Amino acid sequence: MIRDQELAGLAMTLGRDAKIKITVSGDGSFCKPDGSHINIARMPSTPLGRMLMTGLVFHEIGQKNYTKGGRAGGFLGDMMNVIEDIRVDMETIKARPGTCFNLEAVTTHYINKGSLVPANLGQALLGKVMAYGFGRVLQQAAAIPLETQCNEMMDDAFGQDFIDDVDAIIKDIRTLRSTKDSIVMAQKLVALIVQQQKAQHKSPSSPSSGSPNSSNSSGSAPCTQFPQDGAEDHSQNGVQSTSNAVNSSHDDETVEDQYQTLSRHDKAQQAQAEAVQTSGAGGNGAGTGGGNRPTPDEIAEMLINSTGYGDLSALIQAELDDMAGNTPCDVKAGIPLLPEIGVLKPTYGKLNEVEAISASSKMRAKMMGMLQSIKMKPKSYGLNGRKLASSRLIKLATGDPRIFRKKIETIEANTAVVVLLDLSGSMSSRYQVANAAAFALHSTLFGLKDVAVCSLEFSGKNKEPEVNVLVGFGKKPLSENFNHHPFDGTPTDTAIWVGRAMLLQRPEPRKMMLILTDGCPDDDSDTQAATKRTMRDGIEIAAVGIMNNSVKYFWDNHRIINSINELPAAMFGIMEELLTKRQDCNRDS
Repeated sequence: MIRDQELAGLAMTLGRDAKIKITVSGDGSFCKPDGSHINIARMPSTPLGRMLMTGLVFHEIGQKNYTKGGRAGGFLGDMMNVIEDIRVDMETIKARPGTCFNLEAVTTHYINKGSLVPANLGQALLGKVMAYGFGRVLQQAAAIPLETQCNEMMDDAFGQDFIDDVDAIIKDIRTLRSTKDSIVMAQKLVALIVQQQKAQHKSPSSPSSGSPNSSNSSGSAPCTQFPQDGAEDHSQNGVQSTSNAVNSSHDDETVEDQYQTLSRHDKAQQAQAEAVQTSGAGGNGAGTGGGNRPTPDEIAEMLINSTGYGDLSALIQAELDDMAGNTPCDVKAGIPLLPEIGVLKPTYGKLNEVEAISASSKMRAKMMGMLQSIKMKPKSYGLNGRKLASSRLIKLATGDPRIFRKKIETIEANTAVVVLLDLSGSMSSRYQVANAAAFALHSTLFGLKDVAVCSLEFSGKNKEPEVNVLVGFGKKPLSENFNHHPFDGTPTDTAIWVGRAMLLQRPEPRKMMLILTDGCPDDDSDTQAATKRTMRDGIEIAAVGIMNNSVKYFWDNHRIINSINELPAAMFGIMEELLTKRQDCNRDS
C-alpha cells in the first residue's frame, strides 16, 4: 500500500520497485532516451495526475526493458513506434500483470479525449494497427471502435483488398518477440503503401500494365520496376524515408549493426520486395479506392513525414506539463518535490574527530531515553476500566474476570531520523563546526538501538544534484563522509522535500528531521511551505543554528551553537522539547 499519495511519494515507490530514477520537479516532464530517468512536472496529486504518471512510468519501464535499438524516421518510424508499444505492453503485462489496469487507463483516456482520432490516411493506418493491438490483442475495449474509423478511411483510399492485406500482416502481432520483429512488421506495412504508389507509376506500355489486379504470364504476383541508381522517382524518395529499416535476413547482426550497414538502395529494394511478397501472399494490395485515392506525390510526402500519431509517452508528458502550468505559484510551493538525489563521496580525508567523538559520547547516554515512541499493544484486558469488551463476557463463566479493554502503553525506541547538513556558500566561516556537529550527531544516533539515521547535505551546484547522501540508513558513519567544503546556494526547501520523501518510506512509527544550518535559505516562503507540509505529515522538525540565530524564523524547536562543544546541550534541549510535545499529544488523545 502506498502510504504517501502525493506524486513525490508515488514516484519514489515506483522508482524503487522498478529500479529507475523518477523525480518530481520543475515545470516540464521528460523521459531520457535510455530510460534511466523520468521527471514529472510539479503538480497537484489529482486522480488524473496519478493515473497519467503511473501509466507513463510503466510505459517507459517497458521500453527500457524490452526495446533494443534506435528508431527510424518518417512514417516508418511512426509505425515502428506503434507496433513496438503494443509488443512492449504485452511483455510488461506478462511480467507485471497489475500494470494492465494502468496501461489500459491511459489508452482509454486518450481515445475518449479524441487524441487518437485519425486526421489523414497515414494516421488511419497507424490507428488501425493500434486499435488491433490494444483492442483485440490486449483486450482494451475502448480501442476497438477506433478500428472501424480507420478502416473506412483506408477503404476510401485503397479499397478493401488493402485492408485485407493489412489484416494479414498485423494478425501476427501476438507472435512478436523482439524489436527486430516489430521493425520487420513495420516494413511490411510500409511496403503496402509503396506498392500503392508504384501501381500508379506503371507505364501503359509496360508488360505488367493494365488493371492493378492483373497478373504476369507466369501467374506470379505483379512485378514492380525498381528504379536505377540515381534515377528520379517519387517512390524511391518515399522508400528512402525509411532509412533506418532493418534487413530481417541478417540474423547474425544486431539491430544497431543493421541500421548502420544497409544502404539506401538496399532498403528501397527490400521494401519493394516485401511489397511483392505481401501482395502475392495476402491478395492484391492495389485496390480500387472509393474516390479519394492519394496521388503518388501525396504518398511520397506521407512516407517522408512523421506525424507523431500514437506516441502515448508524448501525449502524457504534454498533458502533465499543461496541468503543472495551470497550477498557481502559491499552491505549487506547498506541493512536495522529489528532486534528484545524489551521493557526495569523501574528498578531503578525515575530520579532526576528537571533539566530535567527545560530544557524541556525552549525547549517547541521555539520547536513548529521549528518542522514544509510544507503541500500543494490539489487545489488552483488565479487571476494571471504562470500556467493556462484550465478547469476553463469556469468560466470567470460566473464572476469568478480565472483561475490560485497557489501553496499555509500552516505551519503545523506534525512530527514523534524517540529518540535513547545510553546505552552502554562506557556511564558509561555519562549515567546520557544522561538519563536526553532523558527524557527532549521526554517530550518536547510529549507536542507539532501534534508531535508523541517514545524513544528507544540501547546497547549490552547477551540474550535480542539490541534495546528496552522505551516509545512508544502516551505514556506519565515517568522519571523512562529513568533511566537505561549502558550495553555493541554500536550497533548504528542496532538502526538506527530499528528507520528507525518504522518511515517509520508512517503517518506523516516529519520524524526525534535524537541520543543521545558518538559517539563510534561498527562498524563505518555499522553506516555510515545505516545513508546514512536512510537519502536517507527522514528521517532527528541529534545527541547530550554526553560529547564527536565523533558524528561529523558520523552526520553533531550535537551538544555537557556536562550537562543537555546545552541541550536546543543544541536542538535549531539542530532544527534551520533542519528547515533551509527544507526551502532551498522548495525553490529549
